[in-house]
Amino acid sequence: MEYVSIASIGKPFGLKGQVHALSLTSFAALRFKKGRVYTLTNKKGEAVRTVTLNHYSAKGDDLILGFKEIATPEEAGTLQGFTLDLPKEEAPLPEGYVRYDEIVGYKGVDDDGKEIGTLLSVVEYSPTPNLKFKGVDGKTFYVPFIDQFVGDIDHEKKIIPIHVVEGML
Repeated sequence: MEYVSIASIGKPFGLKGQVHALSLTSFAALRFKKGRVYTLTNKKGEAVRTVTLNHYSAKGDDLILGFKEIATPEEAGTLQGFTLDLPKEEAPLPEGYVRYDEIVGYKGVDDDGKEIGTLLSVVEYSPTPNLKFKGVDGKTFYVPFIDQFVGDIDHEKKIIPIHVVEGML
């Protein structure tokens, strides 16, 4: 089964076995539901156990999570560094959104359909995500992941249409 990581577990919080966590999803309201069962995955990528969410509070990307199966700070401390995962089929994306890891390797094409590079990664260090490409000439270039520069992604052909402007490549 394929999973999607939605939170990274941090230090224990309080005396009831709750934990600090960092949200890894843009759709927290869709992903965190009391009573829902999640999988805890260790740093090696091994699914360790399932837990049921019984407490959820958020302040931006900072979360406080509680699980039915975890009752003490000592138990909560053993979860630090784990990720909270959902089966991919239980975490659909809203219309028009893509998972970045699914488009890595897609070919970028210009307005004329000419290949300009291969997507290496999506960089999120600025307010706008940027697509990092390796150009056909071997040089790296970046494209802001906004409608002004990126067209509708063709998942069947694995193509990302790019509106190239002077100085981009």
